[in-house]
Amino acid sequence: MEKNCLMGIDGGGTYTRVAIVNTEGKLLACIRRPGGAFLWKNANANENVCLAVSAAMKEADCAFGDVIALTAGIAGYDQKKDLRWVHKLTKIQGLRCPKEHVNDAVIALRGSLLFKPGIIAIAGTGSVIAGITEVGKFIRNYDFHHYANSAACNLTYNSVCKILAGEADETEFVGEFLRYFGAKDIAALKALHDKNYGMNDVKKMKLFGDFAPTVTAAAQNGSRLAGQVCIQAAAELVVGIRLLYDSFTSNFVSVALVGSVANSTFIKNAISKILQEEEGARYAVVESALPPVLGAVLMAAQLAKIEPETMQRHLLENYHAHPYYSLSDSCETLEPLEQ
Repeated sequence: MEKNCLMGIDGGGTYTRVAIVNTEGKLLACIRRPGGAFLWKNANANENVCLAVSAAMKEADCAFGDVIALTAGIAGYDQKKDLRWVHKLTKIQGLRCPKEHVNDAVIALRGSLLFKPGIIAIAGTGSVIAGITEVGKFIRNYDFHHYANSAACNLTYNSVCKILAGEADETEFVGEFLRYFGAKDIAALKALHDKNYGMNDVKKMKLFGDFAPTVTAAAQNGSRLAGQVCIQAAAELVVGIRLLYDSFTSNFVSVALVGSVANSTFIKNAISKILQEEEGARYAVVESALPPVLGAVLMAAQLAKIEPETMQRHLLENYHAHPYYSLSDSCETLEPLEQ
């Protein structure tokens, strides 16, 4: 029996997420697989997306012909020339529905703020601050030649540098670094640090990024060094938020935080505190309404000419009850997306 479905794809540097819903907004499947972004860094991106789509189709018990629209948000899609590799990610035999490809920050905006103007600060595997203005203009901190060094790997990079510079007097936190990197002492850590910087970017980002939950947890537990690193990361994100603010006509702009680092308890609280302490209340830090992959579904609904507010209402009602998906991709805990 045929059933009309919508598909959303969140192709990030670390994970590919695929969600399938029916036209009533019921979440039929949400699958997580390895990354499907930055094709020049990830040789398996096409395969990863294909496997994620196939697994989601199986979970949803639907056929390719049932999918009536697809929106894919892909990290690394920044220019028209990128479409040469981006289009290949969804060029899957049998999947012939209308397709839309956008930067992954766009689906994060749609999911977090739904169809309202505002700013999102993303910090996880990568980092970007993006916004949709009142007139629908998409803007990013990159437009101002700014990059927030607040990705997961940056937390570890900065912590290691402080330790090697002799700024650490916390035996327990330093000990965790030594154990993670397999170094017997700080001198050995320095030698390994030099070697690790010689890795290719993907391996290096994973090695350093995987330690980030330890850094944010240490900050939350009172580590002075970890706290300094995390406050610095929060401040970098705030600079990007401030850069985008003047593009809005409203004096009061909503800001949502997206990603494992931005939503870690310590950094989230630090960002909120910095923004709230500014002279004149200009920002409202709000919770993300839906995860990016469901932001992609909302955009797919538009592509299929389905009334967006109706789909939005259905998704908000239904997705929290789904047993396979958790919004809490926090830096301290990543809940499984599959049973």
